[in-house]
Amino acid sequence: MHFTGRTWRPPYESQSAILQATSGCTHNKCTFCSLYKDEKFRMSPMDEFEEDLAEIKSYQPNARRVFLTGANPFAMSYDNLKLRALTVREYLIKCQSIAMFASIRDIRDKEVWQLKKLRAMGINGLSIGTESGDDETLRLANKGYTSAEILEQCHKLDEAGIEYYFVYMTGLAGKGNGQRNAINSAKVFSQLNPSSLLPQMQAGNSYTS
Repeated sequence: MHFTGRTWRPPYESQSAILQATSGCTHNKCTFCSLYKDEKFRMSPMDEFEEDLAEIKSYQPNARRVFLTGANPFAMSYDNLKLRALTVREYLIKCQSIAMFASIRDIRDKEVWQLKKLRAMGINGLSIGTESGDDETLRLANKGYTSAEILEQCHKLDEAGIEYYFVYMTGLAGKGNGQRNAINSAKVFSQLNPSSLLPQMQAGNSYTS
């Protein structure tokens, strides 16, 4: 298997087949994260991708869910994601869903019709490290988006029928700002439909982008 640098998956993906699609992070500017500082973003070449799929098939021919690793594989273009999804289905004919890490930034360049197509091809289950829904905290963390963009982009996922999961960092706002962060984040998250909200107590332990 071609695994480069740090390889992470959420706890709820423990039964998924793990397949590298990218390595590194396209953003790599979050102030709290040091996971990918020395690792350049890279998409796995299709020959490597297929070699790994063939190996997975030899051990898990009946795999029903695949988790694509990398800080945010959803940053790939619609056409690239489409190719990867169809390739997974060629090798793993019983695969029902393909999950991965994603950022709010990665959804911006994808139209709802494209998201619906990806969903039909099996892409479903985006783990999104929103970290917060409070604009001041998002700015402090240098996330590269606002709470309004969280709403706008995740509404697109809702419309497309793509399941997604949020990570919320309880201490990211700093001393004395936790209540403001919690209230404003709750106001944003309650307008959306994440399948789950995973709290992280310490910013340094985040595994999402």
